[in-house]
Formats: sequence, structure tokens, C-alpha cells
Amino acid sequence: MKLLIIGFDGATFNLIRPWAEAGYLPNLATLMKEGVHAELDSTLPPVTSPAWPTFMTGCNPGKHGVFDFIQPQGTNFSLVNSTRIRQPTIWQRLSHAGYRVGVMNVPVTYPPQPINGFMITGILSPKFAQICYPADLIKQYEPVLGNYRVAPNIQYKPGIETEFIEDIYDLIHTRGKWALHLMKHESWDVLMVHFIAMDIMKHALWRFMDHTHPRFEPSPYEHAIRDGYALVDSYIGRLLNELPANTTTIVMSDHGFGPLKNMVNLNLFLMQKGLLRLKRDVWTQLKATAFRLGLTPAGVYNMIARAGLQNLATRVSKNTRNSIIGKFLSFDSVDWQRTVAYSMGHVGQIYLNVAGREPQGIVSPSRYDETLQEVMDVLKELRDENGRSLVTKMIRGHDTYHGPYAQKGPDLHLVLDDYNMIAYPLFATEGKIITHQIRGDSGCHRREGIFIAHGQGIRQGVALPKANILDLAPTIMHTMEQPVPRVMDGRVLSDIFSHPTPPTYSESDDWADMAVETGYSESEAAQVEDRLRGLGYL
Repeated sequence: MKLLIIGFDGATFNLIRPWAEAGYLPNLATLMKEGVHAELDSTLPPVTSPAWPTFMTGCNPGKHGVFDFIQPQGTNFSLVNSTRIRQPTIWQRLSHAGYRVGVMNVPVTYPPQPINGFMITGILSPKFAQICYPADLIKQYEPVLGNYRVAPNIQYKPGIETEFIEDIYDLIHTRGKWALHLMKHESWDVLMVHFIAMDIMKHALWRFMDHTHPRFEPSPYEHAIRDGYALVDSYIGRLLNELPANTTTIVMSDHGFGPLKNMVNLNLFLMQKGLLRLKRDVWTQLKATAFRLGLTPAGVYNMIARAGLQNLATRVSKNTRNSIIGKFLSFDSVDWQRTVAYSMGHVGQIYLNVAGREPQGIVSPSRYDETLQEVMDVLKELRDENGRSLVTKMIRGHDTYHGPYAQKGPDLHLVLDDYNMIAYPLFATEGKIITHQIRGDSGCHRREGIFIAHGQGIRQGVALPKANILDLAPTIMHTMEQPVPRVMDGRVLSDIFSHPTPPTYSESDDWADMAVETGYSESEAAQVEDRLRGLGYL
């Protein structure tokens, strides 16, 4: 029994179904026709960094501890990595059960952890770092396959679409070429191959494809996303052709995708409503005035981009960048002794300034529920220039997370205009509450991802009710005839099997070999932060 898992980052049935029917995605069409498929609900927020640890552990972020690419720490934040995941992954569990496991490119796997098999880490890997296990894995195959790379080499900006698209396609070829070679030359029982490229392209180029987008314009790039999907589909087909007959295949995504129309500077709104307050010194008040007059990060970025220097940040130290940002309004400008709530994270995450949790918290735990309701009442007033509410839904953190790390997550999640809008991830990008994404992105995440299963023991031609990304780890354990740990929050998707058997469960879950939490070095953090800025996540 073998299992191939293909992670298609950001994939959505809204694109796959019509393109499969039109003949552009023959391999995905076959998998759906001859297997089962269902929409797959992502995490809250539907973001790469909490979604993949949730997939890998079968636990909600309140148990595994990763809520976003960043973890707020007062006026600053730290980047997450694999050592922040405080539950064992399916790779570790299956390794302990004696299976040989291969993991390629999955986000939040850097630094690589020892497994019974091999691993190449994903998008949060710094350049020139040790990104594989065993340590000589990449060096062993580079003479045959050429240089390996984790991320795009070209940061998108309007006007360089041709170069950007070529680079994205080359990234797909690199991933696919290495996956095919390792599949043939390394032994494995469970292999996961992850493709990040189309998530990146959809953020940047959605408007060229979507005729209903407010910023749509006819261009030679209209079918770039479709053709990128077709390229991934072709590698899926080549991987399937190499599989032995007793293999089950899963194709899944961490979240879906759709149009991005505007950004919301939530901290400016909270500031207008008196829930976030600035320091009262003269320097901060001067910065506030300059911000209102247009001296903002967005204005400076646009000036730098027009000069073609938007990649300059990669050559500037983190301390220098922080010093420059400090010249604008930022979290350093906040008077935390008078601040009730703030936003940090790009999909509408709101944090209360809770005493005992935040470094300068003022919200008493005894008034937590009352204060959260007051903040929610204020956020109902968030409207566009036509008076239309921008808040589709508000979900309390304690209705989303449970477990020993739940208190580290956001206290409130906002769904802004059905995810057609997202929030500026840090303090604010300019002096307007509603604005465009700083580099011109036109696509963003949705909660509904994809799940497809095919092969030995899988039903044929069945569309199933919606599943949850939490369900995949227990389903994978059951598929590999292993007991499902009770700590997992998901369920076994028994209705995918042609002859389902009742799952068995393991009660004990004492893992003493969890990695010690470690952070990035300053240079590594600067690299990864710059990559996340280039992708619109910071």
C-alpha cells in the first residue's frame, strides 16, 4: 500500500471544474471522474501558515500553536517555523510506525525535522540554509537536476508580467522535475509533493483572468493562470504514470481563491473609534499629521517601485528597515496604556490588549467578553462610501480555537466583504481606511479548498459533502491502517472508501521528542520577511 499526496496550494474548484470540462486539466478531470471529490474548508483565517500545520497534525491551531505567518509580541512580531508546531505531524507519526516518508516543499516545514525518509522544506525556508533531510539530499541530486529553489526569483509589480509568469512556470517545472526524480530514486511508502506557484500567481494576476473584476483589463495574460493550472496538471499526470497499482492518491489545497477588490486599514478605523490610541508626544502627532497628508509606506513604496528598486529591502538589514518604518506611524506610535484593540494579520484578525497576555495590556480578563462585544459593536459601523457594511461575519476566537495555545490566537476574525477585501497586515499602509493592496494584487484566499481521492479502495465518481482540512490527517492515518490519535480534532472521511472499515483510535499520545522552539537568525528573518512582503502577507 502506497499513498501519494499532492498539495496544490490555493486550488479552487471554481477554476478546476470549468477548465477540466473544457479539456485543459485532463488528469484532474480523470481523478474526479474515477474517484471522489469535495470542497475542503480551511482554517480561520484561511492562510497558508495555519492551514498546513492543521493539515499535518489534524489539530486546530489552539493545539498546534500556529495562527499566522507571524506571532504578535506587543509592538513587534516573530516569524513562525516548523518548531512552533506543538503537535506531532503525520510525517513523524508514520515514520514512528515504520513507514518510509518523503515530504517535498510543504510550507511550515523549515527547519527540516528528522523523519524515516527524506524532506525538502517549503516557502518559509531562507536562502543558503539547510533545507533538507538528510542534509546531503539536494547536493546528491543537483548534478543531475540542476539548482533547487524554494520561491520565485522575481517579485511581481505591474509591468513585468511576462518575466513574472516565466519565472512562476519555471518554479513549477523545478518542483515537478525534482518530484519525479525523487519518486523514482528514493524508496517511499507515503510521498507528498507540494506546488506553491499558482497561489503566488493568482494573488498577482487574478484581474487579467476575471472579466468581472473592477480592475479587469484585456491583455495577453488572460490565460496565464489557466495555463499554469494546466502545467501543474501535466505534472500530476506524469506522477500518476509512475505509481504502482496499489497506490491511493490525494490531491488537496490549503484554501481556495477568489478576487481581491480592496484593502481595509483596520487599525485606522480602530483609531478613529477610540479603541486604538496614539502617543500624545509632539513627534507622534507630527507623524500622524504627515500620515493623513500622504507621507505613508504606500506612497514611498510606489515611488521606489516606479524607480524599479522595490527589491532593495533584501539588501537592507531588519534593524534598518524597522528604523525606516519607525519614521511613519507604526505600532511603536501606539499608546498601549490607552489602547483596547488592534489588528495584526492580513485577513481581519483583531486582538484585544489583554492584561497579563499583552506586554502592556489594559483589558481585564474579567471584562474580556464584555469588551469583545463592545469592539464587535463598533466594527459593525465599518462601511464603504455608499454606506454598505464591509463586515460579512465576525467569529470569536474562542469559537474557533481550543487547546493549550488558544489564547495566543486572534480574539476576533472578520470576514470582510465575503473575503473580497482583506486587511493591511501590520499597522496601516496609508491614511485611507479603504485602499488598494500596496503592490496591486487582485486575488486573495477563500475558505473553500479542494479534496480529491483516487485509487485503491476509493469510491468512483462521487461528489461528497464538504469536508474540513482537519479531517485529512485522521483519514491518512486510517488509510495507512494506523490508529487515529484521539488528540486529532478531525474525523476519518469514511465515505470516501468503497469498503469502509471502522477506525481504530489510540488514547495515549505522549510525544517527548518535539523540537525545541527556535527562531530565525536576523539575516534569515529579513529574507523570509521580504519574501512574505513580496507575496502580500506582510
